[in-house]
Amino acid sequence: MAYGGQLSTAVVGVSQDSQYEAVYTVLKLLLIGTPLIVLAAGVVAWWLVSRSLRPVEAIRTTVESISSRHLDARVPIPTVDDEIGRLALTMNAMLSRLERGRQQQNQFVADASHELRSPLASLHTALDMGSSDPTGQRWKDLTPVMTTETRRMERLVDDLLTLARGDAGMVPVGRWRDVDLDDLVVEEARRPRSPGRVAVVFEVKPARIRGDRLQLVRVLRNLADNAVRAATSLVVLSVETDDGCAVLRVEDDGPGIPPQERERVFERFVRLDAARTRDEGGSGLGLAIVRELVTNHGGTVDVDASALGGARFTVRIPLDQPEPAQPAGGLSTKR
Repeated sequence: MAYGGQLSTAVVGVSQDSQYEAVYTVLKLLLIGTPLIVLAAGVVAWWLVSRSLRPVEAIRTTVESISSRHLDARVPIPTVDDEIGRLALTMNAMLSRLERGRQQQNQFVADASHELRSPLASLHTALDMGSSDPTGQRWKDLTPVMTTETRRMERLVDDLLTLARGDAGMVPVGRWRDVDLDDLVVEEARRPRSPGRVAVVFEVKPARIRGDRLQLVRVLRNLADNAVRAATSLVVLSVETDDGCAVLRVEDDGPGIPPQERERVFERFVRLDAARTRDEGGSGLGLAIVRELVTNHGGTVDVDASALGGARFTVRIPLDQPEPAQPAGGLSTKR
């Protein structure tokens, strides 16, 4: 700068106290506010997490309190439709299945006990009568009764064992081989039966499958015996192949099975005719065993109305069904 003909230098100074003060204020706010903000965020996060996990804790508490005697309890379902809500629904569905399984098990034990009580009572009575005769003559008359009741108990126990093994996934597997179902049908139709009013006829076409012959014979015999008991005068056994399956049908001209009862007949200890005695109607396990053994062969069994007027049971088994794995324990159908 020129002043009076000479160069001069002007020095200007500005105070920075205000800037330093502003920086200090900001630093102080950060030192004080940051911990408070973090603390507040932590409290909010804790509250949100606790609130979101509250349904999980309620589910855990309920599940922890459930025992085998209180399977009717259910976990609370949150009002929000999220993953936790779907988990609660899944657990309730699982508990429902467990409850049904427990009820079926209890019913099975009760029914089995009831079925065994009758032959045991007959044997007890026969033993009392025989032991009360000092001459021993009554034993000759009582022996056939005791033999019949003993065989009845043996059949019942064998049926119960078959179903118990099925429940455990241990259905006995015999030697898997080619089986001609048409031959089995002919043999069953010609099997000697007590003289009566029912004729058993057959209509067969060649049908060969892979399977356990003893189990297939039992399937056919249970169905045929059931049909003979229900029939008025005629039972028809037939077999053919259709769509890669062997199709076995057992029909009768009896009263038939109402549509609402057609699935229930495959349950255990079910007798649709309450007036039928145990000796006439069996134990109520025959059709349950049929379904178990057919399933073991990869097949299906159902029942509908027959053109004869009665019931028609239809069994479908794949022609090329592979042999199932031998269950643990080496169980076999050979006796």
